[in-house]
Amino acid sequence: MLYLDMMMRFLPHKSKQDTIDHWRLWDAFQYKRKQRKILIQSWARDKKALLIKTMMIFAEACIAHEVEVLQAHDRQKQQEICAELNQKVQQMRAHQEEMARLEAAIAAQKAEREIEQRKKEAEREMCRRAIDKEIIKQCYAEKQRRREQLEQRYQQRLDELKCEMANQTEKDKERVKCRQEMLQTRIQEKKTAILKKVQEEEEHQKYLDAYWQQFAITAEPDPVRMMGDTEASRARFGIGEQEDLPQKPLFPLSTYTDKQIVADPRIRIEYALREAGLHNTFYAREVLSKIPPARPPRRDMVSTIFKD
Repeated sequence: MLYLDMMMRFLPHKSKQDTIDHWRLWDAFQYKRKQRKILIQSWARDKKALLIKTMMIFAEACIAHEVEVLQAHDRQKQQEICAELNQKVQQMRAHQEEMARLEAAIAAQKAEREIEQRKKEAEREMCRRAIDKEIIKQCYAEKQRRREQLEQRYQQRLDELKCEMANQTEKDKERVKCRQEMLQTRIQEKKTAILKKVQEEEEHQKYLDAYWQQFAITAEPDPVRMMGDTEASRARFGIGEQEDLPQKPLFPLSTYTDKQIVADPRIRIEYALREAGLHNTFYAREVLSKIPPARPPRRDMVSTIFKD
């Protein structure tokens, strides 16, 4: 209690009770000041954690959106490929039907040849000693030659169709495999770019926090200055005011007020997008381009030079 005796000696016009009351008020003020500082630090820490969590959630949503857009684009490509493959399948079915007809014709020709061969053998046995044996042989030889030519043409066409279908099948397989590899490569590159961007933003934020920490304000406690009047309060009450200072601005200003600027819906929407971190995206530019102004422009302010 030595400091109480010292204060009583330096302040003889104050009673001991007043000194004790002032001491208790000062302790209470110091305690509340420390509690307020702790509360502000906790609030700043929680705000920073919430902001980081929000950025991570938004980054994940962006990744999911980009993957969904990429999948939609790939689905459209797959539909186009399916339509092209369907057309090729129809063409292949037509080729198969033609092959079946050719094979049936070849089989019919073979059956007819076998029947005629049997007839020929029977007639040969019956007409072995006939006078017109040589004429019959020539007739059968001509028919055999024509039949072989027709069968050869059918077989050649069948081989060409089989070769064409085999080549087309190999090309389709290679094309499908190449498209799948390109799709996987684009998805992996997109994910890598998004993750790299998120990491760069986190490192940039950490660098800014460390940089601003170097310039943090450190001031020693000054109760007299804290409890005293400020320059603004003394000017408001007229303490120390000079009478010869002008009370009006030197020049008149013709501009917009803050209320008039904030009344524009485009300013408010742009501020909301900037707060959400979406002001540089294609979605933000599309939305801002479709918002009409609060008041339509005058006719003399509209240019018609590019409307011809």
